[in-house]
Amino acid sequence: MNVGPEAPVSAFPRISPFEHQFQQHRVEKDGLWKFRSSNQGKRHFFSMEALFGRYRRPGSTVLGNNDSVSYLHMMEDELILATDEEYYDQFNDNTGLNFFDRTTYDVVPNMNAPGARIRWGWLNDDDSGIELTGWWIAQADSVWSADIRSTHKSNPANQAVFDILLSPPDYIFTPIPGYTVQDIGAILQEELKNLASLPLDDGTIDGVSVPYDIDFRIKTISQSWGTNLTWLSTPFVDKKNLKIRGLAGARYMQVREGFSFYGRDSGLVYAEGTTVAATQPDLKVVSLPTGTDENQDGIIDNTGFSEDESSGNTSTTTTVFFLGVNDPVTSYVNNTVDTHLAGPEIGFQFDLGGDKFKIWGQTKFGIMANRSKIKLNGDNIGMITRDDPTDPDRPQALITPTAADPNPNQFSDYQTHTHVSPLFEQSIFAEMNLFDKVPVLKRMKLLEEAKLKVGYTYIVAGEVTRPYESILWTGMPTRGLFPSIDVKREKWSVGTWSVGLDWNY
Repeated sequence: MNVGPEAPVSAFPRISPFEHQFQQHRVEKDGLWKFRSSNQGKRHFFSMEALFGRYRRPGSTVLGNNDSVSYLHMMEDELILATDEEYYDQFNDNTGLNFFDRTTYDVVPNMNAPGARIRWGWLNDDDSGIELTGWWIAQADSVWSADIRSTHKSNPANQAVFDILLSPPDYIFTPIPGYTVQDIGAILQEELKNLASLPLDDGTIDGVSVPYDIDFRIKTISQSWGTNLTWLSTPFVDKKNLKIRGLAGARYMQVREGFSFYGRDSGLVYAEGTTVAATQPDLKVVSLPTGTDENQDGIIDNTGFSEDESSGNTSTTTTVFFLGVNDPVTSYVNNTVDTHLAGPEIGFQFDLGGDKFKIWGQTKFGIMANRSKIKLNGDNIGMITRDDPTDPDRPQALITPTAADPNPNQFSDYQTHTHVSPLFEQSIFAEMNLFDKVPVLKRMKLLEEAKLKVGYTYIVAGEVTRPYESILWTGMPTRGLFPSIDVKREKWSVGTWSVGLDWNY
């Protein structure tokens, strides 16, 4: 009768209770034979992070048609007739003095927004694994107003009366009890401002620049989110404190961006004088924007005439004639782009350090299918101070509203495009065991296995349609000219600092 050990626990070559779940044999390039074994099984990881992102701002492109004449040069002859050549030269020779100048998109402040990221996955015994990441960055809203750079500031005490002067049906001709014509003129001198202009292609050789004297604002928005699934290879560099492995996976990402322009103009032309003969077509005379009250009338940089300290002019002795060419007009343009990016990506990951402190990062390159949807709409884009359809030199630009068509100058456009965009992502993180050294935190069950994680991630995608430059700035509704979509592609990017917790289990 056999009295030896049972078969299931016999020595080699049969099953042994001392064998490991994972065994790896390999020969290094120097000829040394390596053996590795483990009974750990899968090692999972999970992290939650708060993000602090900054989107790429618009470039320095001109808001409007870059090839159109500036308002100063468009009004050169008229300005000299209304004032003198020396006055014109002070604007022309000193680019620091604004005369309804055009602006560029880069005046918009930085677009910052918070967000969150979750990362989960596992590593196998051979250090290969799977990683699933999802992230979201909130919408960043950034607004710039030309009033910021204006040396001429509104008087809050005038606001109630000024609102009446901008209201139908009579506008500036509305009789207001207790206010004389001179009082109304003084309020307009104080409330109308030298803000900015919108250059347009109106079908003429030089184009036009439309001045706005009540409001001129730009708003930009940007928002993004995404997810990616990544396979992590077994490290091809596997040292004690350094590992480098390959990455391969797929990504989906959505970017939403928008741009809006908002402008209000009084529809008035004005100059120093007492009759309509004092005014010039399309001309809004303003003081040199020096930020000083040269004529000591209590109004800095009056609208309607040039302040001149030596002449002793005051608001009581200087008369400005305001000619109502058109009713007050509100203009706006909205352009939004929804971009969907999806495709494969490859890269590598490095891990430097050990369990107590580790620096690691990922570099990824991808080729994304890019599907973009562009929506454009707006109203009243044209030269506001022109209302005579029979004038051969300055014909009416905006269509006159009627009861049947109260918004004849509205427009809209819509396009979709599909193409390929390259994508690059670089991230670097530091993980450290700190909570076991903090008296209160080390007693918290949740933080027993947690590590503090801080880092930075930068994502950039090329050939992305952005809303700022994708507009063809044509504007003369009476001739059928409206702004339309003109796709321009450039790079989009977002950089995020992050701080969070990482668990291994």
